[in-house]
Amino acid sequence: MSTSRNANRAGSAGSTVPSRRAFLKSAAALSAGLAVGFVVPGAGAAQAGAAGPLSPNAFVRVFPDDTIKLVVHKHDSGTGTRTALGLVLAEELEVDLEQVEIITPEHPFFKDYMHPQWHVFSTGGSTSVMLEYETLRKAGASARMMLVQAAADRWQVPLAECRALGGKVQHAPTRRQLTYGALAGDAARLQPPKEPVLKAPQDFRLIGKLSRKLDARAKVTGKQVYGIDVKLPGMLVAVILRSPVIGGRVRRIDAKKALAVAGVRQVLKVPASPAALLGGNQEGVAVLADSYWAAKQGRDALKVTWNDGEFVRFNSKDMPARQRAHLARADAQLVRTVTKGDAPQALKQGAKVLSAEYTMPYKVPNPLEPECVVVEITDGAITYWGGLQVPSNAQLAAREVAGIGEDKVVLKELTGGGSFGARESRHWLLEATWLAKATGKPVKLMYSREDEVRALFYHAASYTRVSGALDSEGRLTALQLRAVSPASPEEWEPGYDERKDKMDYSTTEAISKWDFAYQPEHLDLGWVRHETGMPTGWYRAVSFIPNVFATESFMDELAHAAGKDRLAFRKEYMKDRPRHVAVLEQAAARAGWGKPLAANRALGLSTNQAYNSYIAIVAEVEKVDGTVKVRRITCVADCGLAVHPGSVQEQLYGGIMWGLGHALYDKLDIVKGRVLQSNFHDYPVMRMADMPEVDITIIQGDVNKPSGVGELSNPGVAPAIANALFALTGKRQRSTPLDFSA
Repeated sequence: MSTSRNANRAGSAGSTVPSRRAFLKSAAALSAGLAVGFVVPGAGAAQAGAAGPLSPNAFVRVFPDDTIKLVVHKHDSGTGTRTALGLVLAEELEVDLEQVEIITPEHPFFKDYMHPQWHVFSTGGSTSVMLEYETLRKAGASARMMLVQAAADRWQVPLAECRALGGKVQHAPTRRQLTYGALAGDAARLQPPKEPVLKAPQDFRLIGKLSRKLDARAKVTGKQVYGIDVKLPGMLVAVILRSPVIGGRVRRIDAKKALAVAGVRQVLKVPASPAALLGGNQEGVAVLADSYWAAKQGRDALKVTWNDGEFVRFNSKDMPARQRAHLARADAQLVRTVTKGDAPQALKQGAKVLSAEYTMPYKVPNPLEPECVVVEITDGAITYWGGLQVPSNAQLAAREVAGIGEDKVVLKELTGGGSFGARESRHWLLEATWLAKATGKPVKLMYSREDEVRALFYHAASYTRVSGALDSEGRLTALQLRAVSPASPEEWEPGYDERKDKMDYSTTEAISKWDFAYQPEHLDLGWVRHETGMPTGWYRAVSFIPNVFATESFMDELAHAAGKDRLAFRKEYMKDRPRHVAVLEQAAARAGWGKPLAANRALGLSTNQAYNSYIAIVAEVEKVDGTVKVRRITCVADCGLAVHPGSVQEQLYGGIMWGLGHALYDKLDIVKGRVLQSNFHDYPVMRMADMPEVDITIIQGDVNKPSGVGELSNPGVAPAIANALFALTGKRQRSTPLDFSA
């Protein structure tokens, strides 16, 4: 998510910062394979004791045997985060990635590993590289400078005559050189520099150059280990049966047939978390067995009678009407995000006034690897194996469910098989922790695809109303927008309910003062909080998706009403955004904007800012045999410095595919509290046959600073296609999935 997302997304984890003495003690107790003698930044070499490994900060380890370990404190769910952050450290340390081992933090809840905005141990919001870039460069540079100083001291030569390169320090006049390992002991006695000297961008060997991922070979050869692959001695595999109605409760369990299945060991009722609608789990019945197949067969044989609960009257098709009615209420909670001039009055005075409503349904993240985690409790400590995107959620589960403090929480972080917001939730961690405590054995909790679709937490359904006024010459004079959706709950942002502004930054993306592109004379943007009680959760690009869809669709409607070119109309109100205009112009040019097209083809465009990056999308559609096909997507993005260009390219491509899913398929239906879809046959996702030609161009608009890219490209795809559909068919598209009938 973005820099404008919640100030503390997983704040209920309640992390406390260990004392330096306790941290040093715990680090020194680690095995030799980890970083022995860790030095807290600023603590000084005296606290490290005898010279040995060089650990000048929280991120670099250099051992006397020339082993180099670099700590990457962010989860990688396939995005290349570990590669990007690892190469930032390696760049400043002057080593190649082949010379180092990338490890996860030995003490995960140390303050240096906390998210700088959310203050918990978490990965998300397209912030990892953007916010950690300078910190990691300084960490690598500090270690490099200490190693060079140690060499100069040993040789008794001027510091300026020494340089680091390839894991060695060289003395140019005499051609002497020493490996980092040989210098580690001496360097460990030195004080880390207060102001590390960073390399000049023109001297980079890795940043902006590397295209491959560190784990690419393991993935294509099948050697990559995911949470779903973990096996432990005596481990039980658990699956959970949940009520067919959201929020239903167990009335009666008949487990006889389930326990008769070979390999099934236990059947347990799993209690609901007190925070069931705030990121917690719902009540269910767990079947634990020697294998997944046995557990699944046992679950199929279970007979459970349920109390349906309050959601038995909930129907998702009613959401647009409910949200529209809520917006009209006098007591609706309105939080204005951007105001300028007097938009309500200007709307009354417009020569032409337009209004439109845009809706989006509930959607499911559906990562390729469904939720899966292994939990073991032994000797008062708890260990988690899996794709732990928000380790602070594991910390919370350990404390609240098992009564185990953070100093006894061990994380075995593994690459996740996708996330898209799913692995930021906590319900599966609560469930697995409870089962490990209840059974006294290591437990692997596995979700099936059906569980993933039906076990919550969904991207919230949304409603947006936009109005605009044009003067007699077709100029946009006023714009008013109201986005209606639920808030991120108190569990995710402690203190939210006490905030004076009542602002929820995860619902106001793209309509905030940081992100909104257009500046007519009068502007009134706002979010209206509407709670239904339906459990919702995180999703790739969260509120950028509905807010960009509404804004960019409506700008097209305004341009058409004004009789102006859709590209020129947008640019007219973006005059103070040169980088943004540049991506828009280049995308249009590459797509052939303004050039003749075949009679059965049309273009549509959209643009937005997100995570301090800028993007423009142009969609080309074609009418074929009574329907419309998306033939080409042109994407131009300015993400500042592309630290790892290969990952940037992949993330933009993946986001485009994700956005096409919104346009073509993504919709979850809930009738009488029951989710109708269950798997890919009735909740289709993008397939290779659906993909059009994709043209991606990356502009590095600021070579000194990277910005976010992981969730940048998907919000603009659906509105670009919708605008192209109108240009081709004359039918406006104001809800997703879009209508592709010709």
